[in-house]
Amino acid sequence: MTDLARIIAEAYRWQRRLGNTQITTAHCHIVADPSHPNVWDANHADEVTAQTDAEVDEAFRAMDEHLAHTRWRVVHTDQFTPGAFLARLALDDFDERSVTIQMALQEDIIDRGASITLHPVVSTADWDNLLKLVLADHAEGRRTSGTGVSPEVSAGIVAGYRAKSPAYQFHLAVQDGEPVAYGAHAAAPNGAGMIEDLFTLQSARRRGVATAMIAAFADRLRAAGCRTVFLGALSTEKPKHLYARLGFRPVMLARTWVREMAP
Repeated sequence: MTDLARIIAEAYRWQRRLGNTQITTAHCHIVADPSHPNVWDANHADEVTAQTDAEVDEAFRAMDEHLAHTRWRVVHTDQFTPGAFLARLALDDFDERSVTIQMALQEDIIDRGASITLHPVVSTADWDNLLKLVLADHAEGRRTSGTGVSPEVSAGIVAGYRAKSPAYQFHLAVQDGEPVAYGAHAAAPNGAGMIEDLFTLQSARRRGVATAMIAAFADRLRAAGCRTVFLGALSTEKPKHLYARLGFRPVMLARTWVREMAP
């Protein structure tokens, strides 16, 4: 299980770094995008190895140096993050914003869901339609843990998605000619296939749309040679039960820690 967890952790780090500036420091890796300073996934630290007090201090100094353009300090952690560093995050008043259950597909997906058209997000019009759905997603607040996300930040997040394309491919799920959901998939360099950023409009839920997207993405990833197919489920949200029913099994927990710096 540890090997599978490491594969998943590596794939998520690769996905977060796509389209952003990458900085390798002695005790952590830093991702930065000064053009979108309030987008957490584009400005953060991960792959922390700091264990001693001196190493932890050095990791914090590296974040202050390379993330000086943003008032946020965001750290993504997983089961490989040293406990001493996690304890320091808690001591320094970092807020644990979300816990994600990383789940790997252990069997074939039998439920294929609804009949939908999957449209790749390629053109400017496609990206505009994706932004409309992302705005609806963030206004609802379920996938952002109730954190208020401004339209400006939502647009910055979509700009980040676009910078990751085509390695990280978004699709719109279309029914009756209207986009009702979105999702993305990618084949990481380590052979893992990830399904991520799934959202369905409230008006289209409980109709098999998300199931159809997941089944289609899993098929494509396996056809591309991915040995592992996985996705992330927020521990506080109901979709985790859908994913388990479809054959995804929990592997590990990943966390996001956030602190807003004083002006």
